[in-house]
Amino acid sequence: MERYWQSREEFAFDFRRRVGFVFQNSEAQLFNPSVWEEIAFGPVQMGLDNSEVSRRVDEVIAMLGLEHLKDRPPFKLSGGEKKKAAIASILSINPAMILLDEPTNGLDPRTQAWLVNLFRQLCAAGKTLITSTHNLDIVAEIADRVFVFGEDHRLVGSGSPAEILDNRELLIKVNLVDEQFHRHGHDGDHRHYHAHG
Repeated sequence: MERYWQSREEFAFDFRRRVGFVFQNSEAQLFNPSVWEEIAFGPVQMGLDNSEVSRRVDEVIAMLGLEHLKDRPPFKLSGGEKKKAAIASILSINPAMILLDEPTNGLDPRTQAWLVNLFRQLCAAGKTLITSTHNLDIVAEIADRVFVFGEDHRLVGSGSPAEILDNRELLIKVNLVDEQFHRHGHDGDHRHYHAHG
C-alpha cells in the first residue's frame, strides 16, 4: 500500500509540473502577499533552489512586463493585472500544457489583445494550450482545432475554427449566438461576432 500512495504522490507532483491551470476568476487563484511571491510559489513547491526560483520569477516578470507590479499585493491589482499575475504564476513552473477557463472574461479590449498575442507566443514556443471560451471573437486567432459542447455538456461538433465559425446552425443550436446572428469580416482574418436580440 505504501508504494501505491508514493506512486500517486509522484503522479500528482509530475502532473502539476507538466500541466498548469488558469482559473476564470483570477482572484480564486491569487493568495500570496506580493506578485513576486505569487509567481515564486509554484517553483518553490517544486523544490527548486532559491537561485533557480529567482531566475524563473525574474524571467517571467520580464517576459510579461510586470516589473511595476512585482511588489504589489495581488488583491490591489486591476482585473487585467490579476489575470497577468495568474498566468505568470503558471508560466513560472514551465508546464508543457496550459488549461485556461474563459481567459478573456471581464477583460478590456487591450488586455484581450495582449492575451491573444501571448497565446500565439506560447504556441510558437511549443506549449499546448486548451482554452474553454464563449468568446467567438478570439477562436480563429488562438485555435487550431475547435470542439463544441452543447448545454448538456456533450460534444456536438468539432473542426477547424473556420468550419465551426461558419456553421451558423450549430452555433445557434448550442446557444453561442441567437437567430439574429451575423458575422462581420474585417482585416482579413479578424472576425467580429454580433448577436442581436
